[in-house]
Amino acid sequence: MYIKNILISGFRSYREQAFEQELSPKNNVIVGKNGAGKSNFFAAIQFVLCEKFMNLSSVERKDLFHVGSGRPALPIFVEIIFDNSDGRLVIPGKSAVNEVRIRRTLGLKQDEFRVNDKRFTATDIRQLLESAGFSSTNPYYIVEQGQISSLANMSDEERFQLIKDVAGTRVYEVRRKESEKILEETEVQHEKIGESIAQLEERLEELRSESDELMSFQEIDKKRKCVQYCILNSDLNAAREELRRLDDERNSYMSRSGRDHYDIDEAKAIISEAESEIRNCDQRILRLEGELQDLDTKRGTLMREKEIVQLNCMSSLNTMKRTESVKTNVLKRVGELNKQIAETNAGLKKKLAIIQREQLTVDQKSEELSAIEGKLKALEARRARQLLFKNKQERDNWLAEESNRNRKTIENYKHELKFTCSEIQKVEKQIEDEETEQKNWEESLKKSDSVITELKSKYEETMAFRNSLSVKKGDLWREQSALVQTVRTLRENHNKARSQLEKVIRSDVRQGLQSLKEVLDELADPSLTNAVHGQLIELIGVSNGYETAVEVTAGNSLFNVVVDSFEVSAILLENMNSRKKPGRISFFPMDTCRGTVTRFGEGVECSSLADHIICDPKFAGIVAELFGNTAVVTSIADGENVSKKYACDAVTLDGDQVSRRGGITGGYIESRSLKLSAFKYEKVAAADFLRGDEALKKITQELDNVNQALTGVVTTLSSLKTEMSSITKSKDGSQVVEQHAQRKAALDRQKDKLYASKKQLEDMINTAQVNIATYQHEGKEAFKSAWSEGEQRELEALVKDVDDRRMELSKLQRRSAQLAAEVRALEDMRLNLNVQLTATKKFFHDSAQLSASNTAITNEKENLDDDISFNSQQANEVYRLLDETRKEKLRREEEVEKLRSGYLEALNSIQERRDFDGRTLMQQAHCIRRRDGAAEKIRQLGVIPKEAETYSGLSREKLIQTLKECNKAAEKYAHINRKAVDQYNTLMETKNGLVAQKEDLQNELKSIRDLMDHLDCKKDEAVERTYKQIQLHFEQVFKELVTTDDCYGKLQLIMSNTRKEAGEDPYVAVQIKVSFGLGAAVTDLKQLSGGQKSLVALALIFAIQRCDPAPFYLFDEIDAALDTEYRASVAKLLSKESGSCQFITATFKNEMLDVADHVLGVFFHNKISRIQAITVEEGNKLLKQAVVEERKRVREHVE
Repeated sequence: MYIKNILISGFRSYREQAFEQELSPKNNVIVGKNGAGKSNFFAAIQFVLCEKFMNLSSVERKDLFHVGSGRPALPIFVEIIFDNSDGRLVIPGKSAVNEVRIRRTLGLKQDEFRVNDKRFTATDIRQLLESAGFSSTNPYYIVEQGQISSLANMSDEERFQLIKDVAGTRVYEVRRKESEKILEETEVQHEKIGESIAQLEERLEELRSESDELMSFQEIDKKRKCVQYCILNSDLNAAREELRRLDDERNSYMSRSGRDHYDIDEAKAIISEAESEIRNCDQRILRLEGELQDLDTKRGTLMREKEIVQLNCMSSLNTMKRTESVKTNVLKRVGELNKQIAETNAGLKKKLAIIQREQLTVDQKSEELSAIEGKLKALEARRARQLLFKNKQERDNWLAEESNRNRKTIENYKHELKFTCSEIQKVEKQIEDEETEQKNWEESLKKSDSVITELKSKYEETMAFRNSLSVKKGDLWREQSALVQTVRTLRENHNKARSQLEKVIRSDVRQGLQSLKEVLDELADPSLTNAVHGQLIELIGVSNGYETAVEVTAGNSLFNVVVDSFEVSAILLENMNSRKKPGRISFFPMDTCRGTVTRFGEGVECSSLADHIICDPKFAGIVAELFGNTAVVTSIADGENVSKKYACDAVTLDGDQVSRRGGITGGYIESRSLKLSAFKYEKVAAADFLRGDEALKKITQELDNVNQALTGVVTTLSSLKTEMSSITKSKDGSQVVEQHAQRKAALDRQKDKLYASKKQLEDMINTAQVNIATYQHEGKEAFKSAWSEGEQRELEALVKDVDDRRMELSKLQRRSAQLAAEVRALEDMRLNLNVQLTATKKFFHDSAQLSASNTAITNEKENLDDDISFNSQQANEVYRLLDETRKEKLRREEEVEKLRSGYLEALNSIQERRDFDGRTLMQQAHCIRRRDGAAEKIRQLGVIPKEAETYSGLSREKLIQTLKECNKAAEKYAHINRKAVDQYNTLMETKNGLVAQKEDLQNELKSIRDLMDHLDCKKDEAVERTYKQIQLHFEQVFKELVTTDDCYGKLQLIMSNTRKEAGEDPYVAVQIKVSFGLGAAVTDLKQLSGGQKSLVALALIFAIQRCDPAPFYLFDEIDAALDTEYRASVAKLLSKESGSCQFITATFKNEMLDVADHVLGVFFHNKISRIQAITVEEGNKLLKQAVVEERKRVREHVE
């Protein structure tokens, strides 16, 4: 066992502290500057473990609170986390745990300990630590600053007292003092008993003289008591007989009253049910009337739609008759137009072929002309430049500028050419699309008739399917409306049943059950949930007729929750309390409830109540625990007999109870207050409501499916209409085809223009490139200021060639223009013919569309006729249901009137029985007073003599006469002490008791003296044994620390010269004798140096620790006064001892760091201390800084 971690919050200089890395189970060394917080760290551990901080005043508490920036955070706490893998710390009530967390929380008014989040007292903590090896008599597992010095300067007597404390003699001394106190009290009590015996002897002598007269009086008093008993017994029997008679009469009336109450309850239930049916009828009537109103509204709408459709049908028929008369002439005109269009297309095709050939020739001639013109322009420009420039440099500069300008021009033209090409591609794509659309329209025109026929067939089938869905929707809608009303009624019944069940359950029990459910939901633990089986009332069934008996026997235990084990119930209660859940709850743990069923002999008219309860066999123990010792009887009298004979409880079927202790309870029990009935009614109502709700959800889902199907059908019909309309319109596709042709022709013309622009741009680019080449060539030639004859002849030849080519190109262009005019005329003619053809085809399209429209109107008229017929059928069905519901309501109202009349008669009968019951109760009360008075007087008579039987046959008058004679005879003994004999016997018993008590006290005195002698012996043995152990370990440790060959250290007990009294110690002091190997041995530690004193004190501490080992040790600067060599020895010893226990040591010296397994550095900043793990090198550096700062502080103080 060792300390793994320490959590500190708000303690002194520590605001928040925890170690990220666990402490070492071996040697942990803490280093830091002065004032950094090392001592506060040790104080935090003592705050949890030591009694030093147990009883704190308010001022002492405030000193522990952290004071930083702002107000201190309250409460503060320190938590120590132990590794308990060896099981040394045993927490009461829990199995072994590998980690134990002890936390102490302190506030201004709060001081509590917690072990693994369970609250403990300070005493519990002290006992827990002592059980783990933290001895209260050996506080040296924590060595604070200065404790080494005080131990070194301790006197021999104080040192002996220290050894006694380690030996645990305080316990012996406390026991001895307790024994001495008991001894004194026993001796005083012994003396008092002797005095009391002497006084009793004197009083006994006086009472013997009074006994003779008393014997004569007792004979007369005995006879008088016998006579009084006979008189009182006669009165008692008469009162009991009268009570029995009244009880029989009352039971007879009450049994009839119970039947009347049952009849009333049954009548109430029937009336309530009938009134509920009447309300249902009213709601059905309202619903049916609403349906009827909706149907009338729908019928009016349908009739108006039908009138509109009939008018449309008549108009359509008249239009079709007019169309048929002109249909033949239109067909003839269509044939002529088709022939003319075909001839025009053939001529247009020939002309277009000629134009293409002519255009190629024009383009070729134009390119040749452009090339010659460019060459001509270049020569002319060159001649002009020879006159313009004075030298070659000016010419070359101008040529360079022109070349650059032409290059820019080429770039611009190329951008325009790229744009023109993209536009050409777009136009060609549009032309392609137009051709495709035109072709598609031409093909669709051929298929439209067959598609329309197919769509019409599909439309008619879809309409038929829609009509069937409409019928089904109406049926489902009526069924849903009826179920909505039924479910509403079932919900009201369920709410009523649940309200009744809540009334019979106590509110705190109801809250407790709800809290249990919430806790199980929050924990979400399947194993814990499976261990909870539910309320007992949910797990049992009761035979018919036995519900009242079970109810009164179990009471609120019916709502106890059945769980697997007591541990499960404890876990649930702990979680409910920790979450502060409201309510009250009780459990039946199956592992502790193992009752048995009482069995009755043959011939007894009773049975065990447990035999009439049905449950799963695994719950039989709980049923036997609750009902197994209760018998079911037919009457209270039988219950009294069975209860006395079998020592069990009894209950009647009506709920009257007879307790085994003699109590009888009972009376009328209203059926509405029965928990079992309310629970059963709630379960049935919940099941009915669940079934009705499921049926309603099913019908609603079917209705939703039908509505969705109808929506889909309507969408399909709309789609079919749209498609037929679209196809009908497409039958006039010639116009659309012509439109596509016109758009294609326009696009062709646009394409020709774009190609011309492209050609022009390419020519301009070629011209600019030729110019650049000319300029480059000219720049390479020598500069000439005059024009040569050869150049002049070349220029003239080019001029003549250009004129000839221009004339030829002009002739070709005029011919192309004439052909283009002829093509445009043919295209205009074709366009005109197509327009005429479109107009004639539109006539046929309108005719076909009119026929389709007429068919659709006819179908719509037929559908409206079907809808009106179906609406009439629905209205007739609603009228029929409305009439039946009104008749049912009338019948129920008459039934309720009859039931209410019977209910009032039963109430009057019950009132009469109540009046009779009141009179009977008054008579019974009078008889009870008589009976109790007689019984009380008989009790006051005391023990009745046996002779009383001789007077039982006398009459009442004779008994009264005898009583008077006895009273007269007793008058002459009025002066005597009537209690003399009793007093004598009482005093003799008291005397005998005192004598026995005196003997017991003498034995106790002997035992106490023996115990005291035994304790003295044990104490001496403990001191001797502890001394020897410490002596042996002191010698060993001293040699390990000093390390010289001839060094030694001894402890010597010094005996007392005189031992005056028993119990005193034979020794009075312990002397230390040490030798460091140089000089003589020393017994007076004052002769040693400070370092040697500290070493001797440490040797004694380590010897005590070996004698009484602890799981870990805390040392605060124990090496402060040691010399360097001794510090190394102490460090080596700590390293050796850390193999079996944990050390946490604070130091300012490097020797401890060399053997450390884990180094911790303490830092202080902004009034806050913190501890963190560091390396050995960082620790040495920190110690050097601390030494430097300490020297600096000393110099400043000296200055």
